[in-house]
Amino acid sequence: MWNADVRIAGARSITKMPFLIDGHNLIPHIHGLSLSQLDDELALLELLDGYFKKERKNAVVFFDRAAPGGEQDIRRGFVTAHFTRLPLNADQAIRNAVRGLGRSAANFTVITSDNEVGDSAQRLGARVLSSAGFAQKLSVVRGKGKKSNRQGPVEDVDYWLKVFKGKS
Repeated sequence: MWNADVRIAGARSITKMPFLIDGHNLIPHIHGLSLSQLDDELALLELLDGYFKKERKNAVVFFDRAAPGGEQDIRRGFVTAHFTRLPLNADQAIRNAVRGLGRSAANFTVITSDNEVGDSAQRLGARVLSSAGFAQKLSVVRGKGKKSNRQGPVEDVDYWLKVFKGKS
């Protein structure tokens, strides 16, 4: 069971992570990302790290189904990805994380558009922001960044992966 004292990838404890994000729920709301992409999780992590670096805040992004033998937790700067293992799924892991926060849940924001996850988080005292609402905030911040020298649409994820890998 997930609780507030669990350390993620040997790094920060969840009590230092004011945003808990339903990753696969957020991806379809981000312009240029799709659940059908092979690297959708990595692309989302890179975008979120840029956002949270500017905000100087930390986040945990929950995804279903860790790869067999693969890492369960991956840290990218201000963002940690937590991949659940069966029988747990990301929705259950988020609910368990919020429940484990106790009274400090009021200091956290859960980003999801899943009604059950959002309702549970609110009942436990956390704030909830819809995936669409957060994606809109993210797109505004991304639009204020440096202008690209690239010609053509910015939804080319391969281009952005190269840009972000160069900054790592």
